[in-house]
Amino acid sequence: MKEEFTMVIQADNNFSVLNRIINILNRRRVRIIKLLAQEDAADYQKGAAILLLFSTRPMMEKVKHQMEKLIEVESAKYSEGHEAYFRYMEINRKETV
Repeated sequence: MKEEFTMVIQADNNFSVLNRIINILNRRRVRIIKLLAQEDAADYQKGAAILLLFSTRPMMEKVKHQMEKLIEVESAKYSEGHEAYFRYMEINRKETV
């Protein structure tokens, strides 16, 4: 059964990383509901992408392993539900104000 998942990806801040992440999701037919990509405030060469996705748990596990295989990606983790996504959004909003 498909449900919402929040995925957090820590990666290098390069031009093609976000494109590769989206291509992996599109190839596996994972629906992107929301996407937030940002540069790390402490190090401009690092960044993060926080995605709200709609898929199944087995597919999310496959996507996570495929994301971790990308050279630029340092870590990828996911959690069930949309609460984590909105928590990250709130943290990001407080940091920018």
